[in-house]
Amino acid sequence: MTTKFYLICIFLCGICSIAKAQLPLFTADSLVASGQFLAARVAYERILFTSGESTMRFSAAIGKARCLKQQGLYASAVTFLNSQIQTDYADSLLYPLRQEQILCAYLAGQFENTLSLLERLPYLHPNFPATPLLMAIRVLSLNELQRWPEAAVAYCELAVHVQADSVNLNPYKQLPQLKSEKKAQWLSTFIPGAGQLYAGKPGEAALSVLVQSAGLYFGILSYLQGYYLSAWGIGAGLFGSFHAGGVRRAEVLVQELNHKRAAMFNAQARQQILEIIK
Repeated sequence: MTTKFYLICIFLCGICSIAKAQLPLFTADSLVASGQFLAARVAYERILFTSGESTMRFSAAIGKARCLKQQGLYASAVTFLNSQIQTDYADSLLYPLRQEQILCAYLAGQFENTLSLLERLPYLHPNFPATPLLMAIRVLSLNELQRWPEAAVAYCELAVHVQADSVNLNPYKQLPQLKSEKKAQWLSTFIPGAGQLYAGKPGEAALSVLVQSAGLYFGILSYLQGYYLSAWGIGAGLFGSFHAGGVRRAEVLVQELNHKRAAMFNAQARQQILEIIK
């Protein structure tokens, strides 16, 4: 009887010790569940500072990163996870930390950094196969950088991996037609309003022609009537200012048009990519 009682006491003490060790993590997780992300971050940071157990520190690191993500602080999450990756975690714990960092880098708009992290992952963790999520993030990052030929290849690899139809569902069959900013500048330089018309803004093209023509007309008329200062100071000044402004405006309009077309294509591709990895 005494021996059984002794063993039961040891067992209960062990359970109490485990529960006591897990209490800070439970508290931090409870704060996350109640939406108190700042307080949860502080609690996770306290665990990282005081705990000597790698699994506890790993859970706290993941927890803090997800709190930063919930608050929209994606760049801060990338920086924080970079500091955690430098620690002595086991390979099985480092891999999910790197995965979380890649996702946060993409959400932060750090697309070049995302691709760099993805390229290093197979060399750092050769025993872990690529996941559909990471393959999708690669495709989406290439899309955002408008590197669509590379994105098309990566998309086919993803489709094969998840056994999806890579032929009929391929969004890269028809890429967005982007216009040349230099061409818009040259057109506006030699033909007033042509750059705006090339950018798909006939109203602005007509206005540009009208304003520049008015300045030129005033300058010529003033010169013929002998008002040379007015001709150069007002007429030529108006024409030169609106002409230079028209050239710059044509470039901006083409940039806006290209951005709109690329954003529409990327949004459609993103929706399709997310559908095939569900």
